[in-house]
Amino acid sequence: MRPSVQDLREIEWFRRLPPEQVAQVAQACAVVTLARDAVLYRSGAAADAFFVLLRGRVGAWRGDPTGPESMLYFVADRRHESLCLENVVADIPYFATMRGLLDDTRVLRIPASVLPAMLEADRELGIAIARHIAQRLQTFTEQMTDLGSLPVVRRVAKFLLASRQHGSDLVVVTLRQAELASRLGAARQSVNQALATLAQRGIIATVGRGVYQIRDHPGLVALARGGPAPGPGSRARGVVGSAGARDA
Repeated sequence: MRPSVQDLREIEWFRRLPPEQVAQVAQACAVVTLARDAVLYRSGAAADAFFVLLRGRVGAWRGDPTGPESMLYFVADRRHESLCLENVVADIPYFATMRGLLDDTRVLRIPASVLPAMLEADRELGIAIARHIAQRLQTFTEQMTDLGSLPVVRRVAKFLLASRQHGSDLVVVTLRQAELASRLGAARQSVNQALATLAQRGIIATVGRGVYQIRDHPGLVALARGGPAPGPGSRARGVVGSAGARDA
């Protein structure tokens, strides 16, 4: 399915292009629909296109997603989020395997061949792309630092805060348990224990399968930042420093 000109106009990279060029780009692009676990592209393949998420959720795995050594290191669920633009700009193979995490996920595929003409037509586009790549690098650096140094309970607290639905105290986790553990760089048992600890402290409550309610937002923020949650000091410190909050 081809996107409309209006569809492209809603995306940052196309807003300043001349109308006739947007129409040409629309003819070269395609909207790809993914089922859960369907592969969008594989690690090591030539970066012949970049993508923009239109609906749903995708995840990037380093290594074979079905293998024991795989790692889910990136999840995208924000509408119009760009994917692997840095690979196209640098002309390097895809670093990871990207696949759908929800049924009926839709992604816009933009061929790499249209990018040079876009850069020629919009002199500000190169700066915008450089800013995007820098922000993505900062996000990945922070994430890798978290995985290497933070107790599991802090990783879980940060994940819950980042995943909270806009304007709500609910968190809906659509990842499978193994996927969530991989995303947080921890054993599944350690992640489950961290969630149980937060529930015991009254910071969150389980309200359904994969659905959590944040009942103590300041406490969750405090844990995410490495401090004790409000309440009895010794118990709060025990949550952060307990053996169950770290991988063995």
